[in-house]
Amino acid sequence: MLNRTAAFLLTLSMVAAPAHALTIKKTGEPETVTSWQRDACAESDAPDTPARAFRDAGGTVHLIASHSTARALTGPSLDAVRPNCAVIFQGHGQDDPRLHDDRSWISSFYTPDGTTVFALVSNEFHAQKRPALCPSGQYMRCWRNSVTAAVSTDGGASFRLSAAPPNHTVATLPYPYGGDVGQRTGYFAPSNIVRNGDHWYAFLWAERFGAQKRGACLMRTDNLADPHSWRGWDGKSFSVSFVRDDQTRDAPEAHLCAPVAPDVLQGTVRSIVRHRASGLFIATLAMTRDGRTGIWTTTSADLVSWSKPELLWAAPLLFRYGCGDKAAFDYPALLDPGSQGRNFDDVGKTAYVYMTRLNLDKCKITWNRDLVRMPVEIGGN
Repeated sequence: MLNRTAAFLLTLSMVAAPAHALTIKKTGEPETVTSWQRDACAESDAPDTPARAFRDAGGTVHLIASHSTARALTGPSLDAVRPNCAVIFQGHGQDDPRLHDDRSWISSFYTPDGTTVFALVSNEFHAQKRPALCPSGQYMRCWRNSVTAAVSTDGGASFRLSAAPPNHTVATLPYPYGGDVGQRTGYFAPSNIVRNGDHWYAFLWAERFGAQKRGACLMRTDNLADPHSWRGWDGKSFSVSFVRDDQTRDAPEAHLCAPVAPDVLQGTVRSIVRHRASGLFIATLAMTRDGRTGIWTTTSADLVSWSKPELLWAAPLLFRYGCGDKAAFDYPALLDPGSQGRNFDDVGKTAYVYMTRLNLDKCKITWNRDLVRMPVEIGGN
């Protein structure tokens, strides 16, 4: 009986995976990559998306962590990029929410060859600037978000929408825009794009609205050139086709994604990279969990099942800081200057967590934001 009990307990220990298959720890303090006061090309030239990087066909590294008027840092290596004031992308301020082309944050990049660069864009419809659509005039009450596609054919020097609006949409709610509904709605903040097998994957964040549940949604495609080829996870398979409200012919519920690992991914997945030695994916999030606020990491073998998150660094965040804090942080992204991939989507034993540091002025967020990076060490198989 004792032998059977011991065998049963051993089996349980084998089934229960380690809380965190990799050990990721901070090895230094954040260092400044760009300073808004020193480097900004314009007042609004501030890091407002997670840092993304890729190498073009000529070997130049492009690092992009920009606002809605997007610019890149460029240089011979990730350690040597410098600000470039040329505008590479911006939305067109369209007044019709059905066009999904108002203020746009280019957020994710993937290039197979260094010449053609595919991108995902977080499009914000700012109805507070259109009084007829938003009587309250309040940004958060009327904000509708969608994910769209852009492309570059000159190695990232410039980007354009992948198709004429609204045919550039990737992920949109199947519900008509309702104006002043009292909350933000839609799909937000795509992560970087990673390849796994024959597909490319990205996370996005969904807010609760209608039948859409709140959480981190995962989508994939087998054709980066086709924005309509992305399919969302429905809880069992990648079968969700995203449609605009004017395309809905059946129940809207058929076109909503199911959040992945909602007990784990309780904040926006800002970046995903693959650990070269173990093959595991590492996700980086800024969130509050178990009463602790800061930068968290979690790992996965398949992008669907995720380990218990571990707090990498306790820090005040954009949406959770105190007036006694000098700065808040957000948009963490794990990048390895020694990445073996053109898209900086893998990491080795050491890497950096790139973040935006929002320098507070009397408890207020201003344009004064710096791009910083914090060294980390990654241990495990």
